[in-house]
Amino acid sequence: MRGAKWAYLSSVINACLQIAVTAILARLLVPAAFGLVTMAGLVLRFGQYFAQMGVGQALVQRRVLDPEHVSAGLWASVSVGVMFSASIWVVAPLAAAMFHSAELTMVLRVMGLTFAIGGTSTVASAMLRRNMRFRAVALSDITAYVVGYAGVGVFMALSGSGVWSLVAAALSQALIASIAYNILARPRLVPVLRWQPYRDVLGFGSTVSLISFLEFLNSSLDTIVVGRFSGSASLGYYNKALSLTGLPMQYMSTSLSSVLLPSFSRVQSDTARLRKAYVTVMTVFAGIGLPIAFGMSAASREIVDVLLGPQWAASVPVMRLVALASAASMLSHFGGVILEATAHLGDKLVIRLVQLAVFACLLLGLSRFGLVGYALAFTISEVLLQGVLGTRVGSLFGVPFRDNLDTYSSGLLCGVCVWPLLYVESLLGAYWALPSWAILLVQAASGAVLLAFVGLRIGSGRLFWAVHERIDGSSNSRFVDGSIRLAAWTSGNSLDASSSGASSDSRGDERP
Repeated sequence: MRGAKWAYLSSVINACLQIAVTAILARLLVPAAFGLVTMAGLVLRFGQYFAQMGVGQALVQRRVLDPEHVSAGLWASVSVGVMFSASIWVVAPLAAAMFHSAELTMVLRVMGLTFAIGGTSTVASAMLRRNMRFRAVALSDITAYVVGYAGVGVFMALSGSGVWSLVAAALSQALIASIAYNILARPRLVPVLRWQPYRDVLGFGSTVSLISFLEFLNSSLDTIVVGRFSGSASLGYYNKALSLTGLPMQYMSTSLSSVLLPSFSRVQSDTARLRKAYVTVMTVFAGIGLPIAFGMSAASREIVDVLLGPQWAASVPVMRLVALASAASMLSHFGGVILEATAHLGDKLVIRLVQLAVFACLLLGLSRFGLVGYALAFTISEVLLQGVLGTRVGSLFGVPFRDNLDTYSSGLLCGVCVWPLLYVESLLGAYWALPSWAILLVQAASGAVLLAFVGLRIGSGRLFWAVHERIDGSSNSRFVDGSIRLAAWTSGNSLDASSSGASSDSRGDERP
């Protein structure tokens, strides 16, 4: 919980800083400068999946970590990072020719140095995460962004450096983060001359990199198809719908997953603890994420109108579908984390390969329905992925099939109730010609009330108890006591019965 607190705090602070700094830089630089950096980022993204060879994940996941593994990981990541920086220097002119931008060559070559800098921080960052020092990671990340972008970037932009202010900001951020990580973690610097530690680290890490690349292909295949066959305008509508629904779920899942990987890895040999932790995480995030996804689907018209404007109305039918896919994607992410933490990479690799093939067939078969068809293909693919991953995790760690299904019950039931409620509010608001922002406020409020009520009622408050058992009662006793009273009142039980249920839960017993 402490690790998750700092991970989420870092994400929120960095997001706020990015909004503020972007607003400043957008007024100091021309759009072409951002366009050049975006082009360079697209090229660098392909290399990012292999530039670190999954070394960080390998060090975090290992049950027993020897000093030689740390040293092998450090020198391997530095070597691969330098190699990729050199490769970017060579291919930069080809990328510039592809984008028809001569200026991109030097921008890409300089930004390619982030691979070499990143190689020096991979092991130190992994050691901090393995040791659950997420406070140190959060403060390092925040400091690096402030110095890099709010400091170097803004200063150079004020000095008239144009696109190089963005390039220098990116390099400065990577360098400051690397220095901070290494000062805090102090990894072993002595080179190891035996091949076995390198094999241990790179054998696991290379498979992680391959899986990450397959995930990238799965997340990009529909974008490529829509852009190729439907044009740039349709791609714009499609991508906006994806980003509006995907970002909330991404912020919910990625910060926690950075904590879950070392947490699950620590207890990878204790199947009972893994099983309980996985069921708790899935219950909480399905109970919250599914209603939010159903709510975004029902309120798509208002969300698009308020955030993007009426000219983006073509995104609404796409958003109604992909909102549901975003929740499935978030939940499958947790299944992937537990497979990675327990070194079941073969299962994860096969599942991702099958998903890629199924997704391609769905895109081909549903393409005649246009944007809605592509969105439906994406949604079906993500729901199937979560179903397969959930079943496989349940089989590996002994989660009974009914318990596996029960993790979704609160969220699904609440989502099924939220969707028609918010959709009727949308229809009534349109009928009465109310402004979209007013309708959206009503939808958000009514959805939140329904989520809270259902979360406390369904399965004797399964969602509530899943959250409650992760809270330290001694430091949050006032919150816990009040929550117990609320849960008892909503479920119609006596206060004493609810209190005894909480006590039973804290000992690890089954609650009725």
